[in-house]
Amino acid sequence: MYMQPKIVPLLPIIANGWHANSLYVADGHAHEFDGHAKEAKVLERLQRGLSYPDRGIVTESQVSFEKWKIDLVCACGGEKIAVEGKYKTLNDGAVPDNRKEAFFDLYKLERCVASREYAKGLFLWLTNQPLYLQKATGDSADFSTHNGRVYQPETPLNANRARRQIPRPLTLHGQYTFNWIEVNVGWYILVLEVK
Repeated sequence: MYMQPKIVPLLPIIANGWHANSLYVADGHAHEFDGHAKEAKVLERLQRGLSYPDRGIVTESQVSFEKWKIDLVCACGGEKIAVEGKYKTLNDGAVPDNRKEAFFDLYKLERCVASREYAKGLFLWLTNQPLYLQKATGDSADFSTHNGRVYQPETPLNANRARRQIPRPLTLHGQYTFNWIEVNVGWYILVLEVK
């Protein structure tokens, strides 16, 4: 008798993996991820936890797409999910630039999904920097990541300067609600689905 392969819902697997990964970091293991490549180290740990080749789930990091690299791609059967991640701590500076980078990551994920090469995108963030949860002012005001913010589709985001070349204005097509979740005292995660 032929058994049809089980379809594995990738989005909740990735989101749950991020939650577990974030709990590990926030539960006294942040020092393991110190250094210049700390974000890559956190994403590597996530990737290891998501790879189940025997169940058909494969992952790949730093995948080329257009002129960018996507942090992580998870695939199962014909479904591919593009993942962008941020890990920012109190020791990191450049909070305004990191907010702009987060919105640029959402822009890249929207491009991935629009290409039809990816079924969905997932934006993940872990931080112990409370400024990201507060309303932004100044040059990054349009790029505020404050808790409860609802980005409305097609709202132009403007900034006088950015760390890298981003479209000006930057405009996203989806609606995104910034609901930060505290995973441990002073540590927060954000998970945004890109359709």
